[in-house]
Amino acid sequence: MRSPIPVEAFDASCGDINEVVAFPPEAFTSPEFHEFEMDAVFGHEWLCIGRATDIPNKGDYFTVDALDEQLLIVRQSDGTIRAQSNVCRHRAMKLADGQGNARRFKCDYHSWVYGLDGVLQSAPDLNDNPCFVKSEVQLPEIRSEVWENFIFVTFDPDIPPLKERLSALAKYLTNWGIPHLKSATPQEFFPVDVNWKIFGDECYHCAHLHSKSWCPMYDTASERIDYDSPVNEPEKGVIAYDLISLEKDLSPTRTGKNLQPVLPDLTDDERRRLIYVTVAPNLLLIAMPDKVKYFMWLPTGPTTSVFSATWMYPESTLQKPGFEEEWKMEVEDLKEVMEEDVYAWTSVQKGMFSRNAPRGRYAPSEVVLVRLNEWLVEKYRAADAKARNAQTVQDADLAPAPVSAGV
Repeated sequence: MRSPIPVEAFDASCGDINEVVAFPPEAFTSPEFHEFEMDAVFGHEWLCIGRATDIPNKGDYFTVDALDEQLLIVRQSDGTIRAQSNVCRHRAMKLADGQGNARRFKCDYHSWVYGLDGVLQSAPDLNDNPCFVKSEVQLPEIRSEVWENFIFVTFDPDIPPLKERLSALAKYLTNWGIPHLKSATPQEFFPVDVNWKIFGDECYHCAHLHSKSWCPMYDTASERIDYDSPVNEPEKGVIAYDLISLEKDLSPTRTGKNLQPVLPDLTDDERRRLIYVTVAPNLLLIAMPDKVKYFMWLPTGPTTSVFSATWMYPESTLQKPGFEEEWKMEVEDLKEVMEEDVYAWTSVQKGMFSRNAPRGRYAPSEVVLVRLNEWLVEKYRAADAKARNAQTVQDADLAPAPVSAGV
C-alpha cells in the first residue's frame, strides 16, 4: 500500500540536526499509517523476540505475539531453536501460553498433538483415516536467527542474514560476553498505551525528567556523551551513544557504584562507559560495567505496544550469595526512573491527538532520534515506491487496448 502520509512530509525530519523537526503527529496516531508502517518496516525486518539462554534445555519454550502472529519458540532435541506458529492447524486455536518445558504440544480444543518440531503426531478420529496423512501436517516455521544468543525472527524470506548487519556491533561488544549472560528473571512484557516510535532512546531528557531519580545516582555533571560512538551504523539501523564517566565502575544505584562484580574482560576504558545501542526497530541494549540490560518493544496497534526490560549477568554473578537481594534493591532504585519514562511516553501519545500537536525542533542531543528517523524514512520511501510502481503496472494492464483505424 501507498503511505497515507505523503512520504515527502518526512523529509523535514531528516538531515542537519540544526534544521530538522519531528515526524508528523499522525504518524503516531493514524490506523492507516500504522498498517503501512507494519508492512514497510516490521514486515521486512529482523525483530528481536527474546533470549536463547532463557530456553537452554530440550523442550524449553516461550511464546510471544508479534505483528498479530502467535509464535512458539522451542529448543529442539539437537539443541537448535525453532520458531514456529503457535496456532493449531485444525481450527487455529492457540497451542501454548507463557514459558515452560514440554515433550509435546496439545491443542485443548480437539487434542491435536504436535512434536517439538511442529510435526503432527496425533489427531483423534483422523489418525487412521486413509485420506489424512499426519506426517504432512506441520506447524509453519518462521525464519529465525540467533545473534549473541538473542533470538530474531523475520517474515521476509529474502532479506540478508542478520549477522551480516550486526557484525561490527558484535565485535564492539565482545568484552561484555553477551552470548554467555543470563537473565536475572524471565523476559516479561507489559502493555503501554503508546505508539512504538515513542520508545526512541535519547539522553536529552535525563537531566530533566529524571532530575530527582537518575541524576542523584549517576552524576551527569561529571560525564560526557559520545554521540559518535564507533559502533554507529545508522544506515543499518544500529544507532548508539556512550555515556563516559571520569571514574570507573559507576552505575545508577543508591551507592553510585556497581553492586555486582565487574565483567572480567572489560578494559579500563570500557569500565568508564555506559553504552546505549538501538538495534532498529525494536531492541535497545545497555552495556554497563557489571551487566547488560535490554529493552524490547512490539507494536500491538497504532497507539499501543508491549514493552519489556530484562537484566543479564554472568552465571557466577547470579549464583553469588546475596545477589537476589542486591538485584531487587537495584531494580527498586530504578523503579522511579521507569515510572517517569512511562508517564512521559503516555503523555506524549495523548498529546499527538491534539489539534495543536507540534512538529517540534530537535535538540543537538537528540541526534540519535534523527538517525532513527532517517533509517525509518528510507523504509517508508522504498515501500511507497514499490506500491506506486505496482499500481502503475496494474493501471497499464487494465488500460483498454488501442483501437486500430479501419481501412
